[in-house]
Amino acid sequence: MSNLDNIINEILEDAKKESEEILKNANQEKEKIIETKIDQANQEKDTILKKAESEAKGVYDRHLSQVTLKSRDDALFAKQEVIDDILQKIKDKLKNMSLEDYKKYLTNSLSKMDLNDEDLLVLQSDKYDSLKNENFNVKISDETVDSGFCIKRGNVLINNNFSSLVDSMKDELEVEIAKTLFKK
Repeated sequence: MSNLDNIINEILEDAKKESEEILKNANQEKEKIIETKIDQANQEKDTILKKAESEAKGVYDRHLSQVTLKSRDDALFAKQEVIDDILQKIKDKLKNMSLEDYKKYLTNSLSKMDLNDEDLLVLQSDKYDSLKNENFNVKISDETVDSGFCIKRGNVLINNNFSSLVDSMKDELEVEIAKTLFKK
């Protein structure tokens, strides 16, 4: 039986070697597969991270753009409020000018107008009593205006109301005020 034991031992030895070789090859194949899968996972991870970074940058850029636009709009709104406040102060200052200055303004303005005998001068209400008997070479109406003056020519009204005059010059005044106040 020794021969048979030797053959069996030899077969078992060969089977063991073959089994170890198969396991060794299987482990090497397993390691290669794992390494390949790890590389693929890392590539996917990198792709996902790059995409996420790109999307995050896009979100950040959009948000920054929105914040910048809102900030600019807020600054423009604040500047417009300042300009509007100054325009209102101009109107108020003109309306509240002294009687002497108003009379000079009125005389100067009327001298530049082509007036006729039927024209009526409508004075500023708070100056009316002081000036209703002055000679401006035009008839003075019993009506008054809030500020400035008007000339009534039949159904036509030539409006020199300070508020209207300032409003008609608003675009030019805004530019000048902005240049003066908001120099960079």
